[in-house]
Amino acid sequence: MLNLDREKEVFTKYVNNYDMNQNKIALKYYHSLRVMDFCKKIAQSLNMSESDINICESIGLLHDIGRFEQVKRYDTFSDRESVDHAHLGVQILKDKNFINDFTTDEEVQNLIMTAIENHNKPSIEKGLDERTNTFCKIIRDADKLDIFDIFICNDLRIEKTDSYISPAIYDALINTRYCNDKDVKTKLDYYLRQIGLFFDLNFQYSIEHIKEKRIAENLIDDIIEKNPQEKEKLENIKEVLLSFLNTKRKQ
Repeated sequence: MLNLDREKEVFTKYVNNYDMNQNKIALKYYHSLRVMDFCKKIAQSLNMSESDINICESIGLLHDIGRFEQVKRYDTFSDRESVDHAHLGVQILKDKNFINDFTTDEEVQNLIMTAIENHNKPSIEKGLDERTNTFCKIIRDADKLDIFDIFICNDLRIEKTDSYISPAIYDALINTRYCNDKDVKTKLDYYLRQIGLFFDLNFQYSIEHIKEKRIAENLIDDIIEKNPQEKEKLENIKEVLLSFLNTKRKQ
């Protein structure tokens, strides 16, 4: 059984090597704790064993450990402009066997690092066994749920733009596909990429959380209000999104 209280102490000690007065650092620290909790809730909804729930929580805690060094080096969360933060996080955990400070169980270590490596990719790597694939899906959902909550709570504000929707982004959303980061060309594309995250949710708990808090409606309506130049296309995206959430049954 993992000692999650000790893991949080080790994690907090690591983050304190960075400037917690810096907004980006503080944002990712508290994001990590909330994602940890979402991982627990999703795992519980799947009736996983207590030990597997603990592994999910550990993955949630550590999934963005690469963000702190990314911010220190590049002052950005943009992987395109800096480094893949998931891959960097795995490197940090491997460096001097830092992962041993969290768990010495090699199987659990591999599960944690594989899930971290896959949490930010357009899709999960092929060839993983079902158990590992499930852990990857859980962290991907948990991460997205907190990102949505951050947007709705206005910690990340939707801004008014004069930009337009790139064809590749519009095509992806209309066809209920996850938006590839490389297709993001405008500020409006960046916001709509968050909409694309809805189509990559894996579990019924996640869908119900989104519906209960009306996150999809609030987010897309805010985007429409701030970007009236693309209202018709945005309304089309909203219709597709709500239909998807209301009809798609997940695990």
